[in-house]
Amino acid sequence: MTRPGQVVPAHVIDAFQGEEGIPEPAGHAWDNGWRVGSVAYSRSGGVATGWSAKLRTTLQVDGVRIARPVRSTDGRFVVAGWKASQWIQGDLARRVDETVGVALRLADALAGQPTPPEPEGEGPFVLADRRAWEETAPEYRDIDGPVQVGHADLLACTVYHGTQAPAVTDLVPFAAPRPHGYTAALVIVDGLIAGAVDDAIVDRFRHLPDIDQLLLRAVAYRRHVNDLHPQSSSNARAHIRRVEDALVSRVADILEA
Repeated sequence: MTRPGQVVPAHVIDAFQGEEGIPEPAGHAWDNGWRVGSVAYSRSGGVATGWSAKLRTTLQVDGVRIARPVRSTDGRFVVAGWKASQWIQGDLARRVDETVGVALRLADALAGQPTPPEPEGEGPFVLADRRAWEETAPEYRDIDGPVQVGHADLLACTVYHGTQAPAVTDLVPFAAPRPHGYTAALVIVDGLIAGAVDDAIVDRFRHLPDIDQLLLRAVAYRRHVNDLHPQSSSNARAHIRRVEDALVSRVADILEA
């Protein structure tokens, strides 16, 4: 993630044949990068950057716009640790139900797509994912069915602008292939943790296969990320615990019914 003070260098803009201008903060949806004209620049996210860029070059999702990557003059997607994408007007919004719909359509489009390369190291997100899916408890049960690549942070990468179709700024892959509905489950959990949606969203999407189990894994993942990440906070942990307690209680009620 781009740290304060890391303004995109002029030679990077030149390498991507970008426009001249004063860099402006692009916002969280663009990984806290910088916008110059019609291009958003942000720090590379490691080996997944090239995977995301290649997919976003041609990926088509029904009713969703995808930010296309920009190549450098010599065809690269990364220059001096920076990536570039075509800027799409829009802002993050508390439109969680709509973003769940985006998640389901995106999962359809990503089914069968290749998984990203193995990460260089076992960072907090990779470790959190493994721990979440290795947890055992009475409320957990096995989920059958195919697994695939999906988006691990879609609510933070989907922008809205008026009546235009929502836009996804980047692809942040799961650490490992997971069930089709896991992207949607993460969106629901993130919306609940942020207080951006009412608890009834779980009922509105109860028709999704294995949604209760996917929600438990999703909130466990956020709990582990909060435990492992150096920028985590006790306040965030309290919100995660609130959501997790509600989801566990819901599953317990279903099991007892």
